[in-house]
Amino acid sequence: MLFEIFLFVDPLCKECEKSEKTVLKLSKDIDSKFKIQFIPIYNLKVIQTDFCHSNNKIKKVLSSNELYNLYHDVVLDYKAALFQGMKNGKSFFMDMQNKILDQGIKYTDSLSLETAKEHNLDIPMFEEDRRSSLAKNTVEEDQKIVKNMKIKKPASAVIFNCNKPNSGVLTSNVCYSGLFNACCNQDLTKDSLKDMMKKSQKKSVKNSGFHIVK
Repeated sequence: MLFEIFLFVDPLCKECEKSEKTVLKLSKDIDSKFKIQFIPIYNLKVIQTDFCHSNNKIKKVLSSNELYNLYHDVVLDYKAALFQGMKNGKSFFMDMQNKILDQGIKYTDSLSLETAKEHNLDIPMFEEDRRSSLAKNTVEEDQKIVKNMKIKKPASAVIFNCNKPNSGVLTSNVCYSGLFNACCNQDLTKDSLKDMMKKSQKKSVKNSGFHIVK
């Protein structure tokens, strides 16, 4: 069984940082293969709004222009790291989040390059890619995915069973138990999902906000 998970995140949100760890834990705990993509939502609404109520101090102390520049740099750095492999890109991205959000380190080019070295990235290639047209184009392609999958807020995930690629499951509440149940429901079809949600409601389990996406 192969699942593909698109996790849509605010790159500078602690709750989104938690959701990334949740998805990675899930991929280790379930006896199936996973292809996981972190998709940064990059627009003014996300930059200016704390959608996840994570008490983001960065958004309180930086001006709108400073915030925009910070998001711009972090997202493009992430894309440049992804060019050197999905695993490298995700680990680089999560490490940058940890340093900026958890350790309170101010973002600089030096911090980005230092982190890239720690993850054994090819530095000349990374430096060339991080402000390239190709990186900017991939960010634009991500925003098309956000629009096409009708993502309303960060920390949302869409799961596809790759054996049944015509329909997926969208949840706006990334919690471990909900995702675990959805992935263990191996058909992951519209009818089977509805049945799973009915059973959850009967057991008074918190609704995880699952919806079908095409």
